[in-house]
Amino acid sequence: MPKKVGGKTFHTREELEARGVMPSPEEIARNQKILDDFNRTLRNAPPAPEGEAPGFGGRFSDDLGGTEFEGWTRDPKTGEWFDKKGRPAYYADGRRITYNEEPHEQRDPQQ
Repeated sequence: MPKKVGGKTFHTREELEARGVMPSPEEIARNQKILDDFNRTLRNAPPAPEGEAPGFGGRFSDDLGGTEFEGWTRDPKTGEWFDKKGRPAYYADGRRITYNEEPHEQRDPQQ
């Protein structure tokens, strides 16, 4: 019986074979070769220059772009990270520092 997890439906191998939707061994081998070729290319890629994210021509290279980490910088000599305002981002023990930004405007909930 199919199992639903997180909005996705999962079937057992037997259910897929009964429905005729299992990929053939040739399809599996072809896709495995594509994955192996990709992984070999990735492993043999030279390291990214300092300050640039790794990736293929910029594609899929910055999955943190547009997030709270945008604008962060790293001191290459010390390895220390700074937020976009130039403040240290981590304590010496590795915990992340959170700064209280400007306080939100207080509103009377009765209004």
